[in-house]
Amino acid sequence: MKTVLVTGASGFIGKNLCALLERDKDIHILKFTRSNSYDDLETYVSQADFIVHLAGVNRPEKDSEFDVHNLGLTEKILEYIEKTSSNTSLLFSSSTQAELDNAYGLINR
Repeated sequence: MKTVLVTGASGFIGKNLCALLERDKDIHILKFTRSNSYDDLETYVSQADFIVHLAGVNRPEKDSEFDVHNLGLTEKILEYIEKTSSNTSLLFSSSTQAELDNAYGLINR
């Protein structure tokens, strides 16, 4: 059995990806959402064979949220992969906002 961690599991893409993965009985899904903590994330990363990183903010109230929720979360995932000596693979997804001249686009260049 393979274990897949999906960050942003309660978002549109995350929900649909989880629904698709749930059809395969050989896949165990770990769902990371806004209600989870960094402690949960560390545990999930240590258990995951594969991470699909979909979580992030692309239309925040304050530009500073980009750093915390996008860059910060991605850095935590990488930190936990290194810390747990995990052999997991990571798929990172972004947004069409990355190509725009806004705070999201600037932080992703």
